[in-house]
Amino acid sequence: MSKHIPQSDIVVLGAGMVGASLVHLLKPALARGMSLTLIDRQALNWDGDIASRPPSFDGRATALSYGTQQILSQLGVWGLMAERACAIEHIQVSDQGRFGQTQLHASEQNAEALGYIVENAVIGQGLLSGLEQPGVSIKAPAQVQGVQMNADGALLTFDNGEQLQASLLVLADGARSALAQQLGIQHERRAYGTHALVTQVEVDREHGHWAYERFSEDGPIAFLPLNKKDFAVVWTLADDQIEQVKALPEAEFLVRLQQQIGYRLGRLMRVGERASYPLALVQSKEQVRRSLVLLGNAAHSLHPVAGQGFNLALRDAAVLAEYLNHAWQQNQPLGDLALLQAYEQQQQADQRNTIMASDLLPRLFGSKLPGMALLRDAGLLGMSALPTARKLFTRHAMGLGQRAAKLPATPLSGESA
Repeated sequence: MSKHIPQSDIVVLGAGMVGASLVHLLKPALARGMSLTLIDRQALNWDGDIASRPPSFDGRATALSYGTQQILSQLGVWGLMAERACAIEHIQVSDQGRFGQTQLHASEQNAEALGYIVENAVIGQGLLSGLEQPGVSIKAPAQVQGVQMNADGALLTFDNGEQLQASLLVLADGARSALAQQLGIQHERRAYGTHALVTQVEVDREHGHWAYERFSEDGPIAFLPLNKKDFAVVWTLADDQIEQVKALPEAEFLVRLQQQIGYRLGRLMRVGERASYPLALVQSKEQVRRSLVLLGNAAHSLHPVAGQGFNLALRDAAVLAEYLNHAWQQNQPLGDLALLQAYEQQQQADQRNTIMASDLLPRLFGSKLPGMALLRDAGLLGMSALPTARKLFTRHAMGLGQRAAKLPATPLSGESA
């Protein structure tokens, strides 16, 4: 007698920012009877210290575009983050030692902010709240050992021998997705030869909601406003420099950092814990198959210079959810290849443009070829002088440069499913 294998309409592997967001985005279908299982290797609790949290919700901060804030607001989770979010009202972009610079202002877009800086732990608390709802089963901690694609979708096997059948499997388990590798999905990886050094600094005056993007000889550096006098710092350094700079005594580190940014934001007073990670552009050669979708870093991992990684991933998730919510309403199979290819086709231009910009900026500003510095200055000055060009650039940075996904309202209680 064959054993009964539990079924789930959708399985989302990975309860980080993207996986948790997708669950919220699928509330309309969940309210109409769809079943979803969310799986993560770590327990989704917040009682422990940073080390015990899921990796997505570590001690770093993330730049959320205005468009991302709008999506999170529609999902009803922004209110849980808003008090701890710092609005970016102005951005200064400059090239160290050159005359080229430009400034972007939220007021030019008739918006209250260009974006927001939010600590990952705060994003996590917002996204992980409200996940336990009718139709959602959470298995965490749980380890998926293998997956086998079959006529009904994807059959997952856990390390304890349990199995789960899914009509659609969404891999949101990061850039080194073991299941994607197991399924033979290849990734293109191009290392930049650099690391991102991330930390927080305190300055001697209030930041006034300014963010600074500075392109220096060492590499791009971003100062992103947090609390009144605090900035999150993302500093790109060559592989052969990173350990030496990271290990500098605090006083020497602050001097080195001050040399990079100057005194436009004040005097640097204190620096927090320093961490680093290698930078590479990673793109999956396949994002969809029948009954399978890759999301977030499993699909594409970007250079942090433009702060677009999570913002692009959330737009992907919102468009995917739009297709899945509609398919469920129409009794269409969720793993249908044509359906998933339609999603991929719609997001193609947004992904291409965002990835191209995130890839081009560090190479353009890091180039030491003759004439490139003048070209950069001309571009920055041109943007300052041409309001239309600046407005278009700003709209893309705000995550408003493409069609917004339709996020249908969750059916009211008592509404027929």
